[in-house]
Amino acid sequence: MLEDSADLQVELSLEGGDAAELDELTRQLQSEIGEMNVDSITQVSLGPASEGTKAVDMAAIGQMMVTLAPTLVPPLFELLKSWVERKPSTPVKIKVRVGKNTAQVEYDPTRTSAEDLQLLVKTLNKSLKK
Repeated sequence: MLEDSADLQVELSLEGGDAAELDELTRQLQSEIGEMNVDSITQVSLGPASEGTKAVDMAAIGQMMVTLAPTLVPPLFELLKSWVERKPSTPVKIKVRVGKNTAQVEYDPTRTSAEDLQLLVKTLNKSLKK
């Protein structure tokens, strides 16, 4: 893991559709993000499975945690913008964690303009440099 990225995590949550569709969309997005040379992409856990079930851990459908270098934040947001524009019925909630600071935004192209997204990326970049 890169030293600069140790405290930078982006949690992504996809919404909408049924569980099977959401799972497929999540896999597609994970694949695209994986091509960016991020440190890791993991599924978000809902915790242990209910007693009496065979599953060891329950993964949250539509959620993933991406650990990456700060320099990859703008390209990640550009990828998310492009991805959501191709899948307009699937809003993405984004939670960014830098050390102990957290910011959360929901990106839905029907409600968030490209300018708003660009402002978010600029603000995030400024906070990362502090």
